[in-house]
Amino acid sequence: MKKYKITVIGAGDRGGCYMSMLKKYRENEVEFVGVCDILPERLDRAFDTYGFSSKFSDWKEAVAATKPDIAVIAVPAYYHCDMAAFAMEAGCHVLTEKPFDLDMKKCFALKETKEKTGRSLALGLQYRNMRAHRAAKHMMDARVLGGNIVFTYTDVREIRPKIAMHDAKYGNGGPMVDMACHLFDLMRWFYKSDPKSASAKWSVSGAGRESLAGIELKAPDTCVMQIEYESGDLGSITMNWGMPPATDGHFTTQAAGAEGYVAEYGERITVQSGAKKLTIGTNPEDEGDLVNAELAVYDHLVAEIEGRGTVQASFDEGILSLAASMAAIKSGALGRPVLVREILDEKPTVEQCMSGIEGEIG
Repeated sequence: MKKYKITVIGAGDRGGCYMSMLKKYRENEVEFVGVCDILPERLDRAFDTYGFSSKFSDWKEAVAATKPDIAVIAVPAYYHCDMAAFAMEAGCHVLTEKPFDLDMKKCFALKETKEKTGRSLALGLQYRNMRAHRAAKHMMDARVLGGNIVFTYTDVREIRPKIAMHDAKYGNGGPMVDMACHLFDLMRWFYKSDPKSASAKWSVSGAGRESLAGIELKAPDTCVMQIEYESGDLGSITMNWGMPPATDGHFTTQAAGAEGYVAEYGERITVQSGAKKLTIGTNPEDEGDLVNAELAVYDHLVAEIEGRGTVQASFDEGILSLAASMAAIKSGALGRPVLVREILDEKPTVEQCMSGIEGEIG
């Protein structure tokens, strides 16, 4: 069995998830050859905890010096495509955190790099590997809700402690990008259909918060979005990540269709249809992916590298989830629905979408 050399770029919260997952589940199958972070204390902690062979503050040096089989990229979205392209050019396969990036042009450039180098890329859309969402997938495949489906999500929280999440220019683009990409991907997976258009209203509720004062362009943190899929099914998302500190947040999911509605959404889903109730859970074949959400993303990447499978979320699926986010942001800026195709054609940045720029972007 091949032992994969791993270099991790970004030793914060998400990088820590991948490092701890690999240590716990794949320790005998990986070699931690390099870790990179710009914060010395965080870098030293990861280096000591996971037994890396070397540590770096410069990500290009980390990739060039360690020559890993797989580069794990767990930094703000602004850097994802640049780092992934560099790693692929250096011969690495890549596991990168979501969202794909904040610049659609960079996503398409990375697609060209991937095709040129033949390297595999996995995107961390790990919500597919959570028991409740896997049960929902089985519910949708069984068509127990009939047609005209609407999934409704509500996500209300305080300003995120990882401040980069609120940065629309150099960070993760706020909840309409950082979190909604998961939800758009789930609905695409459930509906087996691509997102078609988005309508949204948004604002920056936390604009005056002291903790966000250093951010040049604050991302929308409060929104109501409606997404239409090619199938005609809908998604409705309400978010507020601008609440005061210490606010108890909540996340809820509901679904309804022509034949019934979800009465309980959890590890097992209860569907109410008239006087009848149906309970749906996961299947035995799901269990391998449900051990750990990040582990499943990694294992499917390795399966593709070894020619015995594919990554869970394709390159195009990742681009579509970002395009849906950008369409929603642009809709709020323009006051009209925006087609996802407009975003794919124009290839804007999140900043340009917030500005409501019309037409092709140079």
